[in-house]
Amino acid sequence: MENTANTPELRQASAHYVVSLAERRDYAGVVKYYEGIGRELGEWEPSEAGVVIFEAAKAYAALSNYDAALKAARTAQSVIASFGDGPLLAETFLTLAKVLRNLGELKESEKACRDAESIFRRHDCLDGQCRAMNRLAGLFYQQADYHGALKLLLDAIEIARRLDDKRQLAYMLGNVGRIQTFFGSFADARKHLELSIDLSEQLSDYKEVARAQMALGYMYIQLGEYGKAETSLDSVSQHLAALTDQRDEVYYHTYRGELYYRTNRMPEATRELNRAMQLADEVASGTSLAGTVLRHLAELEIRLNRFASAQRHAAAALSMLEGANSKVEAGTVWKIKAQTAEALGRKSEARQAFSRALEILRESGVRFEEAEALMVVGGSNLFSAKERLAFLFRAEEYFRCCGQHTRANGAEDIIGSLGLPVPDEAAQRVPSMKKENQPAVSRFLTNCPEILEFIRQLPDVGRSDLPLWLTGETGVGKDHMARYFHETVRPGRPFVAVNCAAVPETLLESELFGHLRGAFTGADADKPGLFVAANGGTLYLDEICDMPLSLQAKLLSVLGTRRLIPLGSTREIVLDVRLVVASNKELAAMVESGDFRRDLYYRLCGLCFHIRPLRERKEDIPLLLEHFMAQCRLLNGNGDLPAELLRQFIEYDWPGNVRELHNKVRRLQIMASMVTEGDLAVLARSLFPADAPPSNGSLFKRVADLERKLLVETLLAEKGNKSRAARRLEIDEA
Repeated sequence: MENTANTPELRQASAHYVVSLAERRDYAGVVKYYEGIGRELGEWEPSEAGVVIFEAAKAYAALSNYDAALKAARTAQSVIASFGDGPLLAETFLTLAKVLRNLGELKESEKACRDAESIFRRHDCLDGQCRAMNRLAGLFYQQADYHGALKLLLDAIEIARRLDDKRQLAYMLGNVGRIQTFFGSFADARKHLELSIDLSEQLSDYKEVARAQMALGYMYIQLGEYGKAETSLDSVSQHLAALTDQRDEVYYHTYRGELYYRTNRMPEATRELNRAMQLADEVASGTSLAGTVLRHLAELEIRLNRFASAQRHAAAALSMLEGANSKVEAGTVWKIKAQTAEALGRKSEARQAFSRALEILRESGVRFEEAEALMVVGGSNLFSAKERLAFLFRAEEYFRCCGQHTRANGAEDIIGSLGLPVPDEAAQRVPSMKKENQPAVSRFLTNCPEILEFIRQLPDVGRSDLPLWLTGETGVGKDHMARYFHETVRPGRPFVAVNCAAVPETLLESELFGHLRGAFTGADADKPGLFVAANGGTLYLDEICDMPLSLQAKLLSVLGTRRLIPLGSTREIVLDVRLVVASNKELAAMVESGDFRRDLYYRLCGLCFHIRPLRERKEDIPLLLEHFMAQCRLLNGNGDLPAELLRQFIEYDWPGNVRELHNKVRRLQIMASMVTEGDLAVLARSLFPADAPPSNGSLFKRVADLERKLLVETLLAEKGNKSRAARRLEIDEA
């Protein structure tokens, strides 16, 4: 009698049933059915059995049972290959690639991806080819081959555009943003991640919304914009259920943990990283993912001064990460090993580990992670002051190149605290230039007419109670102008500054407005707040453009009433505070986009002054250069600036503005102290990029370049005096 369970009709019905379960994402149902009929599949036609085994492999993978998934995927590959190499075989290779990746077999996973892409291409299956290229790009990304990953993604995006596949396009735009984050191209990364979020929201693809928001949160953590990072990660929490891959959930808790330990919330960091470790052990034990979580746990232990525990975590992480060729994470773990060795008194081991960390991170090409390591090395007492300054200058340069201005300013603060002991020979070779009658209030050094006019008006501005709003690029001198304004109008009184972008939203309200003990969980003591700390003096709110909308309303109320009530209190505090705010973004555009309150904008813009970038006021360069070189004891006996040195500084465009100029002088000071002889202009050549090749651009560009060169030559001849240079060229001074 014929086995009715094995008739062609019932086999086809069984295959369709398994496919329908998979489409409903009933992966447990797929696995149960597959395991129930597993012995019978050998009697089926390969075309029917292959479909069922393929769906079972995908289901095992979705349930994070990767050993079973690998076995099923290998079986499906063998069965399906027996009747051809069509798209189903390519899909099987893609599933196999995903499983192998999760098991840490990256080279084998790459081979499976390439096999899938080749089959899809032979069958003109553009959708499958696009997905295979995207999966392959992910593998390159995981192995720190960011250039290779980006090239594949850009090719895949072109295919998705031809197909008008918005879902694939959104997915790959998010991946482009992730790669650009590692390049340090944060502005481009933000743009692509936000495009991915917008497109995914239109498609109601909340899984990709969550993944892109998570990547955006990670990017903001690296930028030091912790308030924005927390907002992005809070958005992810709304869509956690959409993250069907538990690996994504591991990353979410890891990023949360990093945000918390960077903002000094250690109990919360411990909770999140322990949760990430628990999940990683369930889905990817012993892989680079688990190693990444262990790395962050080690970072946390370092900050808690638990060095033995940090050492254990680092040792466990390193074996996982080096095996997976994860250079960025492995380099960071070597940095942690160096920190623990130094703390435990093993100096030689610590120096070797620091060197190894810097070597690996340099090879990775991820400049912001290398900069983080350079910062740590620059803070180590294992190295001389000159070595530490050299490390810190490199860190600051990398941070600025990546747009991480908060981190760059941190490096600058450490540089300032170290100082530089100049050897006697260098001091004899470059004696200091003394300044007589130095004013008690520091000057704002400028020859720019519009800034000089503003400075002359400051006493009148001080008699008003309107806020002062300073705008301009990072590094132009907004902080210095804020302090100069304070010392002009309220000398000897408190001056309090806070960077709104560097404080998480959950902490910023308490920092600004204060609270009483017991006002909320964790409020163990009264906190007066920065408004109260600045009472009678000046409060400077830097990067006010990054203040959350919820706090903008409270700030508006405080400015209107000149009173505040700390959280948990019923008593009003009367305020007498001069407010200075600064931003490097266009607030008017933020008002139009709904990211800044219109009423607060009008409250702040009564007294507004824009500080132009240094490239637009090159008449200030000789004055600033002389000042900083005098500070660093680099001027010759008569105090004159070397003409060739001045030329180099004037011709450069100064994207980092005055702060960058100051740091280049400090680096020149280090180089001058390390050699016994040598012209400063020759030493300074290494501070600037090599000359670009002659331009083949349009006639208009060549004319503009010629005019610019003529202006520089005239400024040099007139020693930086813009008015005399304008008269000599018979042009308008502006």
